[in-house]
Amino acid sequence: GVIHGIAHEVGEGLKEVTEGIMYIIDDSSSDDSNRISRRKTDAFAEAVAHVDRNNPRTAFNRLISLQEGGGMKDDGFRHQMAQSMLMVAESAKEANKINIAIDAYEEALTLLKQDDATGEDMKIAMKGCIRCHKLMAMEMEDINSYGSAISHRSRVYQLLDEDNRAIPACQQQVMIAHHHIAKEEYAKSAVVLSEASRRLHKGVRSIDDMASDRRDLLIQCHQMQAICYNKSKKWNYALEQYDKILPLVAKREGQGGKEYNSALIHKSALLVGMGNHRLAGSSVNKYLKLAELSDPNLIVDELDHVLALDTCAATHLKMGNVDKAISIFERKLAFVKTLPNNDGMKSDTMHKLGCLLANKNEPKAALPLLDEAQRIKKFVYDGKHKSVLETTWAVAATNHTLGDNDKALKEYSVLLDKMANIEDMPVDAVVIHNSAGKLFFEGGKLDKAVQFFRQALHEAETAGNLQLKSEITLNLANALSARGEGDKAMELYGKLLKTKQLKKTKISFLTRFNKSLLLIKMGELEKAKEILHKIVETRSPTANGVKGNIFLTLGNLAISEGNVDEALDYFGKSLDVAGDEDFSARADAMRSIALAQLRKGEPDKAIAALEDVLEDLLNSDVVGNTVNLLTAEIWNCMSYVYRKVGDLGQAKNFAKLALQTYKADLGETNPVTLRNVSNLQLILLEEAEGLEKSEAKSIIDAAKFEMEETLEAFISFDDPWTYRLDVASLKTNLGLVAIWQGKPKKARKLVRQIKEIELPPDHPLEHRVAVLEERLGELEKKKN
Repeated sequence: GVIHGIAHEVGEGLKEVTEGIMYIIDDSSSDDSNRISRRKTDAFAEAVAHVDRNNPRTAFNRLISLQEGGGMKDDGFRHQMAQSMLMVAESAKEANKINIAIDAYEEALTLLKQDDATGEDMKIAMKGCIRCHKLMAMEMEDINSYGSAISHRSRVYQLLDEDNRAIPACQQQVMIAHHHIAKEEYAKSAVVLSEASRRLHKGVRSIDDMASDRRDLLIQCHQMQAICYNKSKKWNYALEQYDKILPLVAKREGQGGKEYNSALIHKSALLVGMGNHRLAGSSVNKYLKLAELSDPNLIVDELDHVLALDTCAATHLKMGNVDKAISIFERKLAFVKTLPNNDGMKSDTMHKLGCLLANKNEPKAALPLLDEAQRIKKFVYDGKHKSVLETTWAVAATNHTLGDNDKALKEYSVLLDKMANIEDMPVDAVVIHNSAGKLFFEGGKLDKAVQFFRQALHEAETAGNLQLKSEITLNLANALSARGEGDKAMELYGKLLKTKQLKKTKISFLTRFNKSLLLIKMGELEKAKEILHKIVETRSPTANGVKGNIFLTLGNLAISEGNVDEALDYFGKSLDVAGDEDFSARADAMRSIALAQLRKGEPDKAIAALEDVLEDLLNSDVVGNTVNLLTAEIWNCMSYVYRKVGDLGQAKNFAKLALQTYKADLGETNPVTLRNVSNLQLILLEEAEGLEKSEAKSIIDAAKFEMEETLEAFISFDDPWTYRLDVASLKTNLGLVAIWQGKPKKARKLVRQIKEIELPPDHPLEHRVAVLEERLGELEKKKN
């Protein structure tokens, strides 16, 4: 009813226009002209009828048809036509037929401009045109049709610009820029925003003189320009925008407000990306100090606060302050745990914190964080998600470091399975296969190690990665050497040494060193020594990382030849080339010195050397798994020295200290831990031999129980070849216990089982087995 009423009013208005046209016709002196005008009048009347029937498009078309011929040359006719178009436009707008309204308003505006109209009709046309283009823009925005929205917003901007309405015109430019960003047209958006900024600065001498509405809009322009330049990787231009934003915002709210600190945080994050870490750190720290003062209330949004913490951590990392970076990530983790729906951020933070701790040689502290990050990510994301796979890799590598090869292999297996079905693996397949090969190599599973190294090598060759290819080739050669395939290993060592690009690189010197170890195994000692001495004599700085191990190897060769003084000289040189911060290399050298002094018959000097190592480790700034395990090795050496001089009490104490560390850092079922359990029982058995049988019984029974448990653990690994020496050693000790208990049948059964195990030639275990057989023979004679 309302629309019909409006249409009726518009119809009445058009009838008045028709009467005006008839008046013009009556004044005409030409009969032909009268006939033409009457046809136009008929068309006009038809347009009136269509408006009356709420058909504004048809009415518009009829009015357009009236413009044909010479009628439009008449000022009065054009005036009446413009009013008619306005009436059609108003009718269409009220009927929500916005496209028709736009056409009619635009036509009316064109007609009025021809006559340089400035009155009420011009205002109505301009206002209606702007309003309808805005309505169409919003409709297009609702359906994400940003191209059409830009077209309508651009027309609104043009009309506002013509009307000298600067602020509303700039507001439209900001909207247009938004839509270009949505279409990822960052360059176009930046151009529009630059024009808006220029217009807002026009006529203003300084920001102090700028009106608040103009300043607020200018801030928005610079913020959006920063985004555009950031997305376009034009970092310097983006930085310029933040430098413009900060004084504008400071003028409005001071430096303690939300918007100022948000801009400061984003500027800092940008500086990190540009590599200016020092300036980034000083900038973000301004906010963080202010945040500490305002705690527990946040100055900025939660996500901006998280970005500030990430930025601060990144600056510390880039500047080498790992401890500070870890501290910041711990703060971040505590914060994100307080946020709702925080699983994504929480797991990501745990992953990063865990990786930092692992890289800092604190895998024991890292693993719980990585495990929890992996658990959350598996719940939040699909199992093939990049984030899940990255954390799976970190969990695998950390377990590998901790010596938990079973768990490490389990995680590596997941990655290996996923590789077949995922095109864009976040972790390189070459790295996965190479790491799996290292894991099997360290675990003594040489067949598997060779298999994975060969896969990694094939992938590295396909990718054309020379660095990885040479590293993997060396790993494969070492695995083949350990597996007894010396000829194949030598062939690979030879290929590496003939590669010109590797000349005088670390890989080249490592290859020479490992080749010398294989020559020693093959009995070609002179050739091996020649290679080792050549490396020692080279002046290339890349050889320095190998020289410490070379001196240790030359020292061990001297020991085997009975030249203890020469060996001590080499071990001393190994200590000299070890860096002050390389506590591991220094400990290896001092341990070798101690064992050489023991062999020389100077146990007091040996103990003093080992005590020096322990003191260095205790005073070291480095903490974590690596130091703990190295300390345990030194305790084992102390136990060995005391055992050799007959002080079984001290030997037992140090063996227990080592065992406690292995249990804590590697776990109770780790092969290294199990071997230390076995070693401790040997000391207890030796101690029991000096006691009365009644006193010794409880000690021997306890030792027997521990050894049987340890034997079962090794057998449960289901890898007889890898752990054959451990099994043989334990069965030998259990055979000696059976003899002490007077059980020759049990001892004989164990001897038969030991005989089925292939022992390396000249292995120390052969002597112990011989002792076992000798004592068993004596017991059997007594029993018979």
